[in-house]
This record gives sequence, structure tokens and C-alpha cells, in this order.
Amino acid sequence: MGAIGAVLGGLLRAGDHVLFVNNVYGPTLELARHLERFGVEHTVVTDPAADLEEHLRDNTALVYVESPGTMLMRVVDLRALTALARSRGIRTAIDNTWATPLFQKPLELGVDLVIHSLTKYVGGHSDVTGGAVIGSAELLREVFYRGHQLFGAVMSAMEASLVLRGLRTLPVRMEQHQANALRVVEHLQRHAAVAAVHHPYADPGPDDAVVRAQLTGFAGLLSLELRDGTFASVERFVDALRVFRIGVSWGGYESLVSSPVRADNADRLRADGLSTGLVRLSVGLEGTDVQLDDLDRALAVV
Repeated sequence: MGAIGAVLGGLLRAGDHVLFVNNVYGPTLELARHLERFGVEHTVVTDPAADLEEHLRDNTALVYVESPGTMLMRVVDLRALTALARSRGIRTAIDNTWATPLFQKPLELGVDLVIHSLTKYVGGHSDVTGGAVIGSAELLREVFYRGHQLFGAVMSAMEASLVLRGLRTLPVRMEQHQANALRVVEHLQRHAAVAAVHHPYADPGPDDAVVRAQLTGFAGLLSLELRDGTFASVERFVDALRVFRIGVSWGGYESLVSSPVRADNADRLRADGLSTGLVRLSVGLEGTDVQLDDLDRALAVV
């Protein structure tokens, strides 16, 4: 959030408008709502295939996208998005945490600023918190002096050393996360208790060519929809897991599970376009045999 806050706080001013595209990390939108008190407006378009031009305003200063997006892992056509924004003189930023710098290179697709949560795959060992912003020297000067130094999100030397350690093994770890995740995706797609699996490999959306053009690999974060889409079913499934432990962060060795489903938020989920049987999995590095056994045992009780 330090990196995201530096971008929004460093580039925006009262009277600006931000267009958020796709399912975006929840705290990012919380920050956007907080900025409303300072005169910064925003609009959220969760459909990655929507006509974005009709949502742009004369005062739109930034188009902020997450791709693949939170929870449903849908992919946005970044070349089309950046071409539209540049034609209107609007800057663009992306949260590229899911794909990492290895599997997606947004700067080559026209995006102005790329944000990574170093807490996830880049750090890779569940023991560091940090963020990074990558872009042109000109833009980074604005972000650095206004949004970074003044807001105080400065990484310590110890955390920086842990990030460097993670970078050394990132290619090897991501290849294994990918191999494990694709096997899990294929297994879940065949399971009778699963209604849908959301991951660019399994669910590329309306334009498979965009996925192939943008992503050179697939990360280990995915979601599934239980066929019995009730809170009780989700609760039984999550509680029955043993290898997949409950946790909201991801990207380390450990396999994790989380869900936005609560006993009293079915209407809110549907309004946000999410299933009441939605469960997110981060496929770790324990090995697919134990991961699949764990999932099968838990799916048997829903």
C-alpha cells in the first residue's frame, strides 16, 4: 500500500478523477474512497471487456488497472487500454503483482507506471513487507518526492536485503508455482463439486489471444466456485483443508486459502459480480500430490 499510496498521492490533486479497471485490490479502493474527502473522484469498472471510453471524463487524470485482477483473475487488454488513455493524455498505472516482472511486462505494452507488492512472489518467503513502483525517471520523480518521501513509506535495509534474496530465486520459484497451479486447475475443472475455476490458463475470457500476447507464464493464484454456493458449504470446505492454511497474503512457499464469503454478505457479493461460493487458493510449493489430496478431502464434505 505504500507503493500504491505513493502513486495516487504523488500524482493526483483535488478535482482529478481516477478510473479503476477490473477487480482491484480492496485496500486500493478503500484509499480511493478516502481520497474523496480531498476532492479526488473515482469510478470503478469491473468488467475488463467494457467500453472504457464512456467512463472517461474531462478531469480523468489516471487509469489504474489490475491485470490479472483480484479474485477472478481476469485479464485486461493493456495495449488497447493504454492506447485509449494516451489518446486523451491520461496516465496509466497497473498493479502487476499477480504476474510478477517475469510473466508480464506492462511497460512494453504502453503502461506508464507498474506497481508490485514485493510482499508476494518477489519476496517469496512470507517474511517481508514492501512495494515497488517502476516507470520513467520523470514520473518517478513526482512519485518519489510527493508520494514517497512525504508519506514516509521507506523500506528498511533489512527488508531490502530480503527482497534481493527473493529476486535471486524468483525465476525458479515461479516456474514451480506455475507447474503446480496448472495441475491444480486441471484437476479442479474435472471435479463435480466445482462449478468454475478462475485463472487465465483455465478461464482466458472472451479474447484468448490477449492472454497469450500479454502473459508469458501463469502464477499460482486462482479461485474456484463451489457448486453448492452457500456460506455453510464454503465454511466446511475451508475448515477441512490442512495443507492449504487460511491466510490473505500469498506468494510464499505455503499454500493458502481465503474467501470473501461471509454469513451476511451474499447480496454484496452478487452486486460486485462475485459468486457466493467463491474461494481463492494460492498454490504453494509443497508438491501437487499432497495439494490435490488436501483439496479432494475438503471437497468431499461440501
